[in-house]
Amino acid sequence: SQMEKGMNTLGQIMSYTAAQLSTQFHTHIFSVLIMHDHTWIIRWDREGAIISSAINYNNKPDLADFFYHYTQASPEMHGVDTPIMLAGDKEAYHSYVQS
Repeated sequence: SQMEKGMNTLGQIMSYTAAQLSTQFHTHIFSVLIMHDHTWIIRWDREGAIISSAINYNNKPDLADFFYHYTQASPEMHGVDTPIMLAGDKEAYHSYVQS
C-alpha cells in the first residue's frame, strides 16, 4: 500500500541520516526529499527533524533558493562541527600509548 511504501521510505531516510550523523562530525545535516512535482527540505540533528512544507519546485523558486544559499553558507551553517579537528602527531601518539 502507499502507506507502507511511505513508511519504508521514511525508515530508509532515517537510517541513512543516523549513519551519517554517527560517523561524521556534524551538528546537523540537510536532506532533500523529492517526490513527483514536490520537494521537502529536512534539517536533521540528533534530537529529530524539522521538515518544510511541500514545495512545488516547478512553480516556486524555493528549492533553487535553498541550494543557492546553501552553497554560500559557512561550514557551521552546513552543520560541520568546527571545534573538531584532527589530533596532531604528539596527541595521537599519547592517545595511542594510553589505550
